[in-house]
Amino acid sequence: MSLGQMLKTKGIISEEQLSKALEHQKKLSIRLGEALTEMGFADAEDITRSLAEQFDFQVVNPMATPIPDDVINTIPKDIAKKHNIIPVARQEGLIIVAINDPLDISTLEDLHFTLNINVGCVLATKNNIEDAFKKYYDKEKVVSFDGYLDGFKSILDGADESFDYTVGAEEEAEAPIVKLVTYIIDEAVKARASDIHIEPLPGKTRIRFRIDGVCQEVHSITNRVHEALISRIKILSHIDITEKRKPQDGRISSEVGEKPIDIRVSTIPTTCGESIVMRILEKSTVLVQLKNMGFSDYDYDNFKSILKKPNGIFLITGPTGSGKSTTLYASLNEVDRSEKKIITVEDPIEYNLSGINQCQVNETIGLSFPSILRSVLRQDPDIIIIGEIRDAETAEIAVTSALTGHLVLSTLHTNDAPSAITRLVDMGIKPFLISSSIQAILAQRLVRVICPKCKVPHKIEKDVLAALNITDLENTEFSRGTGCEYCNRTGYRGRKPIFEFMRINAEIRDAIFKSKGTHELRKIALSNGMSTLAEDGLRLARAQITTLEEIMRVSTLNSD
Repeated sequence: MSLGQMLKTKGIISEEQLSKALEHQKKLSIRLGEALTEMGFADAEDITRSLAEQFDFQVVNPMATPIPDDVINTIPKDIAKKHNIIPVARQEGLIIVAINDPLDISTLEDLHFTLNINVGCVLATKNNIEDAFKKYYDKEKVVSFDGYLDGFKSILDGADESFDYTVGAEEEAEAPIVKLVTYIIDEAVKARASDIHIEPLPGKTRIRFRIDGVCQEVHSITNRVHEALISRIKILSHIDITEKRKPQDGRISSEVGEKPIDIRVSTIPTTCGESIVMRILEKSTVLVQLKNMGFSDYDYDNFKSILKKPNGIFLITGPTGSGKSTTLYASLNEVDRSEKKIITVEDPIEYNLSGINQCQVNETIGLSFPSILRSVLRQDPDIIIIGEIRDAETAEIAVTSALTGHLVLSTLHTNDAPSAITRLVDMGIKPFLISSSIQAILAQRLVRVICPKCKVPHKIEKDVLAALNITDLENTEFSRGTGCEYCNRTGYRGRKPIFEFMRINAEIRDAIFKSKGTHELRKIALSNGMSTLAEDGLRLARAQITTLEEIMRVSTLNSD
């Protein structure tokens, strides 16, 4: 099986992504793996593991295990650099080298004839080989998290409780606290974390990353570093470092590698000190195609038909971190931008979109959602994207816009689709205005995907299914992940959305107009073909994409 077909079979890339990568490969005369990574369709680890499987090679990380000096010395620095290789072991008369390209036979022949040694090879990612080269040939020190903490040792040993750990940190790039914060952010991005949590607890400060929607503790440090850590982050995010009694918000713009990232920072005082959460947003994230998001055929057809409407409101609902913004902007791929005037009002701007006017909310100078929206209406837009409806004034302008010939797409924080109606009523919007303006509501959650490297069949007992009120899947084969290095022993790697699509038809409009409650709206929507979040999740479990346990984590399987 070819590399592209193998990646497609594993669900790492889609057919459309493969076609685009093949065009990119042909244009630049590069290997398919390079094209896929350059376009952001697959990461280096996916490519390397698939190549190893294709050519029956072993995969190693030359940074994970110390390499003896006598092994490194078998291959001169200039030759290792020329071929981008690193020797990793000596085995039965062979020198085992880590290479990135299994088809690079000329390198092995060159090594054999130039150095008169027998060579075997294993595969490693290009970045891991380069890091190992720096470590063993250039003798660059690779510092761990504990290594950064060592920089505080002399300060902590001789400091009293009133010592100002932030002195000189912002001016001196080599200050321990500066390097520590940089390390934490870099490590979080590499781990695919969406959030960094820095939490003061009795006796320690806990650092956790939210990866694939679940918090994982990665470090625990002494409380005496906590104040310096918080102050450094406040300085970077332009927050008042002297204010410790009330919550504050800020923002950091940075780069990790060559990736531009935006970090939203939130502080809150607790009994043990200030707690910080840092939401990581990658500005360069490639927009997902709507058809690749995993909709059922029924929901996808409904979604596309709503986007063709000339006016009305389309709401996407769910809690923070449920992928609402991704879905919101993926929908724009279904719209002809050359014929439509599209304006967005966002806080912050999460994706940079071509052919679209994007407006950034800035409360400090009076640029709120309502104030920008009032001006936006004078710009003659066809489609208005509102990052989030947070208050009554924004909701009123959205409804007015929808009733005067604009298609409005926005997000709202509610548990499910019918609850969005109740939320708007609570904001003060009259039921007759809601029934006249809302076209559809999409609720969503993100569920973790079973790790493709440790995926195994998993039988669910009938009594368990019965307890969950599931009677139609008794003979269905499920899967689960056993846990491996690739998924950090969790059994999951990556996430996919599940949906609850409620299209507003005449019957539901009448119920909204009569101020019917959420339960009644849900019954009507279900009778008209709406699938619940749990039912859509069971579709993914049946396809062995996720597990029943994961569906239960984000929804209620046995609800009526």
